[in-house]
Amino acid sequence: MNDVRQVDGFGIAFPGQGTKREAMVEALRRHHEHPLVAEFHAVVGTSDVGSLDFMDTAVAQPATYVAGIAAVEGAFGQLIDVPLVLGHSLGELTAAACAGVVDVWSGFALAVRRGELCRDHAVRTPGAMVAVMGAEADGIEWLRRQVLVCAGRVIEVAGINGRGQTVLSGDPESVKEVIRLAEDEGLKTNLLPIRGSFHSPLMIDVIAEWRDTVEAVEFREGAGTFVSTIDARVHSDPAEIRELLVRALLLPVRWREAVHTARQHGALRLWDAGPGDTLHKLGKREKIVDFAPLDPRPV
Repeated sequence: MNDVRQVDGFGIAFPGQGTKREAMVEALRRHHEHPLVAEFHAVVGTSDVGSLDFMDTAVAQPATYVAGIAAVEGAFGQLIDVPLVLGHSLGELTAAACAGVVDVWSGFALAVRRGELCRDHAVRTPGAMVAVMGAEADGIEWLRRQVLVCAGRVIEVAGINGRGQTVLSGDPESVKEVIRLAEDEGLKTNLLPIRGSFHSPLMIDVIAEWRDTVEAVEFREGAGTFVSTIDARVHSDPAEIRELLVRALLLPVRWREAVHTARQHGALRLWDAGPGDTLHKLGKREKIVDFAPLDPRPV
């Protein structure tokens, strides 16, 4: 295991859902003795993680949360004193729990409920997400506006992961059209393994119930530096972080900007808590800070 305790100027980054199935299964099996993982098994009704559908947000979101917390506690112990945290999409909730803004068990309950609300929404309002590689902001907007010509279409920028990687979110037909247009222009695309239109206007009808859920949980001033990927700024006010977690379902993830903010606040290295190594790979491409997997050990 990497000796993270001896690293100065570091932070921990938490991914969102969309991790490859194999990485999710591996992480849950590796941390099977952690009490949060046991609670996750109780929630989904099985300890056979290989049988789970990680396209189901009611499974993927709490699984991603518990794998991240378990990885950090496996490296640091339960008395976590991390200088800086940030999280991608759902990972913002994991980051808040890691920083002590919300109790880790309350954070788990929020992840469970968030997943349920998003699953129910996806049944009512199907959505999809796609990463487009190789286009700058103007190229992405060119694709997006072509799709919007068709009445009733919704396609929005859901995340800016790097100079050459943008995630778009919307109704399934719009996402298919983005893929077709992008590939006609020689751009690479990756349809994300997620059922839903996260970080798009289609999520608006989830906000009220999600806000009620978040407001029922105690938030407090945490330790260390919390960088939000919603506005790419540092926050310490619990009320502000609570509101950011609500708005995160609708607003885009400004990942690249947030990593720059982490660097400006002294993070020379960011450990990717996983599951998977998505953030590590993004970090290697961008080279804003040094990224490394928190715990790369095999099962």
